[in-house]
Amino acid sequence: MRLRKLLGFALVLLIFPTLAGAKSKTYNEATIEKLDGTIMVQRNDGSKPFAVQTGTTLQKGDILTVYDKSWVIFKTHKGDRIGLDSNTTLVIDEYFIEGPDRQIRFLLQKGTLFLRTNGCGSRQSFFEINSGSLVTAINDTQAILSYEPGKDHLRVQYLYGKLSVVDKDNERKFSDMHTERNWEGGKMVESADTVIPVEELDVLNYNRFYSGDTRLTAASNNILMPEK
Repeated sequence: MRLRKLLGFALVLLIFPTLAGAKSKTYNEATIEKLDGTIMVQRNDGSKPFAVQTGTTLQKGDILTVYDKSWVIFKTHKGDRIGLDSNTTLVIDEYFIEGPDRQIRFLLQKGTLFLRTNGCGSRQSFFEINSGSLVTAINDTQAILSYEPGKDHLRVQYLYGKLSVVDKDNERKFSDMHTERNWEGGKMVESADTVIPVEELDVLNYNRFYSGDTRLTAASNNILMPEK
């Protein structure tokens, strides 16, 4: 009877090898999910920049440049969806995913970043966006980050989830949904108790961005019109 049980267990391990203690797979690449317009990537090996397409993989060291009237969304193996809007430059400074761990760092050099990310509870995990002297730390988050390097101005429009910004003075945690804050020169512009609501149009366009629908602009008569 015991021999029969051992043979049965060995058969299970042959059919399901992960039960034998197979290691978690490591992912060092993200994948372009959607795009429109011209988006170029520069690898860190010095090779010639090339235009990305749906399915193009991105890796540590890549520099993404999104040209005027263009946008792109790429996806991680944890299901995080990161969007870059028109006139945005982003460096993938760190990118590593294995099992419960997610270690990602972006350098937002200029432009607008859309974030729709999942949670990650591992202590070894981090997801950071550096903008000048500021570090934005996120977990399960829906948010928009806009950075102007000439003014060293960062605007964070927080919609949901866990997000904080570390500036020259403190760590600023967001808790009130659909609010925004601004920084210039590494310091927060508003007082800590000031609450600025995110414009309803920005929330609407955030959702339209991810669904691939044409975004809207507010006309002078307050009628929403498709963005040209």
